[in-house]
Amino acid sequence: MEGKKDKDFISTLRAHGLQVTYQRLAIYQSLYSSLAHPSAEAVYQQVRKRFSMISLGTVYKTLEKFYDVGLIDKVSPITEVARYDARTGHHHHMVCLQCQAIIDADCTVEEPKGAVSGNGGFHVLRRQVVFHGYCDKCKAAYVSSGS
Repeated sequence: MEGKKDKDFISTLRAHGLQVTYQRLAIYQSLYSSLAHPSAEAVYQQVRKRFSMISLGTVYKTLEKFYDVGLIDKVSPITEVARYDARTGHHHHMVCLQCQAIIDADCTVEEPKGAVSGNGGFHVLRRQVVFHGYCDKCKAAYVSSGS
């Protein structure tokens, strides 16, 4: 993430009342440059190369703050470890049941428009479609095992 994107991100941080720090920029850059939907631990390992004094707790808190203000999304994997996505535009995810890989799925899924009928007044802020299955690497092992 260089130039205009850095400036856009700095403007977005300020618009949400968040202080701009080198650590926050590094955390976002690490997430933005990854297609792997990394965990906080993976982001920490990447950022730590540039900022050796950063703590895992700082990375967790920063990712949660970014999520709270809508700068990133959280992807629901099968495991209990949260995974993050800097791509916040409308898209879905595919999660491999074997290796836990999370892959963007740019497909159309019929989704309800506006209010969901019979929701008892529930106001939806975020929604997520997740497909569970096997990635190309794991599919062959799954098929050959006769499952």
